[in-house]
Parts: sequence; structure tokens; C-alpha cells
Amino acid sequence: MTTDTLYFDDVRPGDTFDFGPWHVDHEDLLAFNRRWDPLPIHTDDEAARARGLRGFTASGQYTLCAKQAMLNGAAWSGAVIGALGFDELRFPHPVYPGDALRLAIECLETRPSRSKPDRGIVKFRFRLFNQDDVLVLSYLDTVMFARRPADASTASR
Repeated sequence: MTTDTLYFDDVRPGDTFDFGPWHVDHEDLLAFNRRWDPLPIHTDDEAARARGLRGFTASGQYTLCAKQAMLNGAAWSGAVIGALGFDELRFPHPVYPGDALRLAIECLETRPSRSKPDRGIVKFRFRLFNQDDVLVLSYLDTVMFARRPADASTASR
């Protein structure tokens, strides 16, 4: 892939993209959880252990934010018009302080917009893994992308 912006026209079903790692910092995670999702399993080691966990865990919102922080460096960031929706969102295993997360993305399908020829729709499968290759987040993401402008150079593939 090139470091140039990837547009709708450059992304094809079967393409894969990898990001990370994202290191889950103990203090940052605790501060996030206390502000946004202060359940005892997200703020207190003993309460979390009483529920069968190793210690306090990341909230789902933190996990999504960590994913987004990695994704913001994607070559297509400048072509994104907007997210259209998440489907099949799952958090199959907890995220803990000290984890190193990596993001794997696969393009599942593309289609030009029916009403606006300057854009298209891309459907991705997102999977986030910890350092032990345990799946901690999965979902399908449908995103609207700009098409390559007529005056832009063709992306290298």
C-alpha cells in the first residue's frame, strides 16, 4: 500500500489492514473508567475479582476508543465521509491494564453510492486482539468514503 490517501476506488473486498499495538496504561484506563463507566468491575480490583475477573477491566467504550485511536492513522482517514453503522458488536473477552492491543481489518464489500456518484460504501470486519491473540472486540463497520477526485494521482497497489 501507499502512504497516499486511499479512496473508495482503492479499497477492494479481501484487502486487509493492520494497526497497533495500543498499550493499555493502568492510570489512563482507570481515569477513563471512573469518568465514563464507573461500574465496580471497571474501577476496583477486588470487586472485579469477586466477579471472576483478574482485576479491573476496560469498559467497552474504552476498548472502542483505543481501536479508534489506532484507526485514526489509517491511509483512508482523509477520504472518510462518515460512519453509517456498527453491526454484530461483541466484546468476547475483557481488556486489562497492561494489555497490548492490535487491530485487524478486512474489507468485506464495496458498492458505489446509488444517489451520489462522488462516494461509495465500504463494509469492513474489525477485530481487536490482545497480546495473546485473544479476540477482545469484533464488529462489522459500514463507512461512506469519497471517491478518488479526477485530478488526484492513482494510488499504488
